[in-house]
Amino acid sequence: MTDRSYLASTIRGKIDADELIVGYGVTVEEGVVITSRQGRCRKVILGDFCFIGRETRIIVPEFRLGDYSKLHSFSFVHGEYPLQIGRNCWIGGNTVLDSMAGLDIDDNVGIGAHSQLWTHVQFGDVVEGSRFYSRQYMYVGKDAWFVGHCIVSPVRVGEKSMALVGSVVTKDMLPNHIYAGVPAKDVSEKMGYQFEARTIHQKGEKLHELVTQFTAEHPQFTGQLKVIYTAEEVVGGVCCFDISRRMYTKLYSPAEVAFLKSHVPLVKFAPFGEPPFVVPQHPVEPFPDDQIY
Repeated sequence: MTDRSYLASTIRGKIDADELIVGYGVTVEEGVVITSRQGRCRKVILGDFCFIGRETRIIVPEFRLGDYSKLHSFSFVHGEYPLQIGRNCWIGGNTVLDSMAGLDIDDNVGIGAHSQLWTHVQFGDVVEGSRFYSRQYMYVGKDAWFVGHCIVSPVRVGEKSMALVGSVVTKDMLPNHIYAGVPAKDVSEKMGYQFEARTIHQKGEKLHELVTQFTAEHPQFTGQLKVIYTAEEVVGGVCCFDISRRMYTKLYSPAEVAFLKSHVPLVKFAPFGEPPFVVPQHPVEPFPDDQIY
């Protein structure tokens, strides 16, 4: 009989919610508290093999953390609106995520340690005439990356955009552009883009290289992982990674879980047949196609 202990979840923190959905292989370390400003969350969803590090505080009405995502120790998540973090995300320790106006972080996003994402500004006495009071919803597009120690205003964050370490972001980040500085400026012309253009077959060759190396190190998984290019190539009983759609067949097999746990976030796929994990709380205006590269 196959040992399925790797599917067991370990919840050592405190989760106070009316509805709690916990996937396979979830880890919530000691000292974690998930609750709301009203004392109890409406709903908490923790996806398969996600991780929340010790002493993290999450105080929002609803909280979602996707498959294989990691929210590291001593982070602080708070706000009056739900907060969603997608699949395959990596969020470093001591990070602040503010959802006073709503914050949605889509799949595959990286947020380096000591970063702060803010959706509100408020402190000055408004009766006395303080002009600095605002709230604005923020959506972070897929594959965006804040390298670390970044401070981010409620801007539009395009897919695959990147802010270098120490950036203070006050303006929208175009898709696949790179920003740096205080305040952050577009440095893409100088540095290039975060992602280079690759053909489907170049992507497939890279993933096949990683799978081959993995199975060489773990021969017991030989033949259990397959790189494909169309849905018609799916093989039953084998974890297949479809390059064209960036999806995989979720079987919860030992080979699949071991490969993803060792390669996420450097390899990021979503499961076949599942709806988007993050559904934006508000409409998200797309960037024009001519602004992506």
